[in-house]
Amino acid sequence: MQKYLVLPDGKHRSYRGRYSIGEDPRVHEVTLHTTVKEVAMKLLTEIHEDAQRESVGLIPAAFTRKALRRPLVELLEEYLKDVNKRGLSRSYTRMLKPRIVALAKGCRWNCMADVTRRGFVDWRNAQKGFEARTLNHFFDAARAFFNWVDRTYEIPNPLKRIEKLPVIVKYPQGPRAFSEEELAQLFAVTPKRRLLVYRVLAFSGLRRKEGRMLCWGDVHLDDESGFFLRAEATKARRADWLPILSVLVPELRAARSEFFKPSTRVFWRGVPDADTLHRDMVKAGIPLLDKWGRPAGIHTFRRTFISHLQKRGVPSRVIMQLARHKSLITREGTPRFSTKLPLAEGIETLAGMAKAVTATPANPRSSPRKTRRGENDPRISPRFSGPNGDFQSKAVLDKKSGPILSVAEVAESEDDCPSLSSADQDRPNVEMVLRAGLEPARLAAHAPQTCVSTSSTT
Repeated sequence: MQKYLVLPDGKHRSYRGRYSIGEDPRVHEVTLHTTVKEVAMKLLTEIHEDAQRESVGLIPAAFTRKALRRPLVELLEEYLKDVNKRGLSRSYTRMLKPRIVALAKGCRWNCMADVTRRGFVDWRNAQKGFEARTLNHFFDAARAFFNWVDRTYEIPNPLKRIEKLPVIVKYPQGPRAFSEEELAQLFAVTPKRRLLVYRVLAFSGLRRKEGRMLCWGDVHLDDESGFFLRAEATKARRADWLPILSVLVPELRAARSEFFKPSTRVFWRGVPDADTLHRDMVKAGIPLLDKWGRPAGIHTFRRTFISHLQKRGVPSRVIMQLARHKSLITREGTPRFSTKLPLAEGIETLAGMAKAVTATPANPRSSPRKTRRGENDPRISPRFSGPNGDFQSKAVLDKKSGPILSVAEVAESEDDCPSLSSADQDRPNVEMVLRAGLEPARLAAHAPQTCVSTSSTT
């Protein structure tokens, strides 16, 4: 038996066809949706021939041929449902649909049969307003979508052999990190409601999303203090344990309410974004760009955490586990079990740094402190900080130029610079040099007590 028609009956009002393929004993039945025998036989013959071609691999499967003619928007909706079930981040799924829709509209793709490699390359070459990195984001979204279509409907990915555009690396020196001095300046001006957030991010290496989703039920402040990072809160979607720096334990205990709930967020005001951090940096006098032109962002705290661990000689394998990275190519041996690593000892190397940069947040409503005359006087230049934190200078006599001095050194104490006292500056025979940044010059009559300038002789 190869094929034959089944007449309509009381249950079926149209012809049906039954057929088998080769030596396969299975019988396939299809509804032909017609009451004309000649039309039904022609349809059955076409279906049987297509089934034979499909069995030997001459044409794709029937569901693949049907998917090729389906609208691309329908396939995209199925793909987004599958992505949401896999639990990917919302920021990623939110950008998938507009990118793929814009790409399909620009390339004039209505169904999978219209998708071609040449069409994408022509669209990408015609884009003048996008950088290479942005075009690669469009390409990644489209390639992920077509890979899903390949796995689901067995339609080969047309963009499989296309390569990404080369991206120019603007910061070859690596990511930026805060120094200890910059952290101290930032903590000194940060309001109290944000100070704990910055300190936890800087001394734990938490990502911004992990800090935002951190609850008090995940914070353990007992003998083995640590953060329990839930799988839905981490980037790799896996639960992990991170020890807490001992200096942060009393700060977290003080910030926790007496009637807290395990589901209450630790940072209920949220984690500041990059713009808020930039405002605090400007307030603290920290440049937004370092000497290599690298900007600072909220991820800078994590980079600061890793870089200072490396600076203190913590083993690379310990740093990898504290940063919760999947792999790290190092010259040192990799222990088999990460639970045996000295993680708490590694993070405790930052305890001295955390104590050194601890500062009380400034109150923006408080008035500036009144200073005594001669203390931090703006007329005293250069404004170099001595070991005791005061802005001081030490006068040095230039033998060649006589009473006119030209070199300045940082004084260790106020006793080394008597010429800069308030009593000497109140005398009427002191003249200020007009050029900015110079010390007050003496008249020839007071040459032995003359102060020195920081530039050449004027």
